[in-house]
Amino acid sequence: MMVAITLSLILTAGMIHIFTGSSQTYRLNEAASRVQENGRFAIDQLTWDLRQAGFRGGCRQQVNNLLDLEPNDADYLLFDLENAINGWNNTAGPAPADYQAGTDVLLIKHAARISGVTASGNTPAHANTINLTQSSTVPQGAIVFVTNASNCDIFQNRANLNASTLTRGAAGNPGNKNPGQNHFSDSYQDDMEIFLLRSHLYYIGTGSTGAPALMRVSHHEGLDQVQTEELVEGVRDMQITYGVDTNGNREINVFQTANQVTNWQRVLAIRVSLLLQSNRDFMVDAPMTVAFNGNNVTPGDRRFYQVFTTTVGIRNRLP
Repeated sequence: MMVAITLSLILTAGMIHIFTGSSQTYRLNEAASRVQENGRFAIDQLTWDLRQAGFRGGCRQQVNNLLDLEPNDADYLLFDLENAINGWNNTAGPAPADYQAGTDVLLIKHAARISGVTASGNTPAHANTINLTQSSTVPQGAIVFVTNASNCDIFQNRANLNASTLTRGAAGNPGNKNPGQNHFSDSYQDDMEIFLLRSHLYYIGTGSTGAPALMRVSHHEGLDQVQTEELVEGVRDMQITYGVDTNGNREINVFQTANQVTNWQRVLAIRVSLLLQSNRDFMVDAPMTVAFNGNNVTPGDRRFYQVFTTTVGIRNRLP
């Protein structure tokens, strides 16, 4: 009888051990799958935006920025399409207060096409209104980019949503320079191209669960309608290096951190490394050591970690 009981206890203990091990393996696999899914999504989002960086239709001249900002103003970089890429190495730069110390910050700007918005008639250089063929979907406050493949201008729309005009009116933030003293760079015909300016700031902040997350701040509608969104949860760190053409031959000579870059217009590619973590702790038996940004990193918990790295060429600057 005692032998039977002993054998039963041994079998039960074995079954519990197997069940516990299987459950832990399942949780680890699930955590790894979620991390991989999040990592791929984060890389895809950054890659798409980086490939668009600096796009401005057919304009090959310097952008005429009609926003009421000067180059030394703190917010000027947010709408400066001449410098379509900017970065900050292990410092917040213009990131919000929830920025996670010791991580990089990235600013990307480009023109984005608008479906169904076309000009009606000619727009003289001294005009403050662009007439459209129909009501637009451009919100009041949107930052607008226009070009005729020769010259190009940026301004803030003050016309109402669904209006049949785009207007360089008063008010707004940052607002427009006085149209009477600051003209368009050219007289535009009805074949002008009309875009919205996209300005995205990526940083590591605090997500909805309190964990670190990849965040994106959008300045499409000026400084009064700033939108901050959580893109991917569980992104613990972001480190970036920039492929720089140092001699003007349109080839990358060196990869540098943001604090080493002296001319952002010479950046031809960007290498992004993300360190992602599982939502739950105690996923692994001991703290993991991962190779990240040229160093071995051992976080102090037992979450599952994985590194995602990609290098993206800025196609609007490559030969």
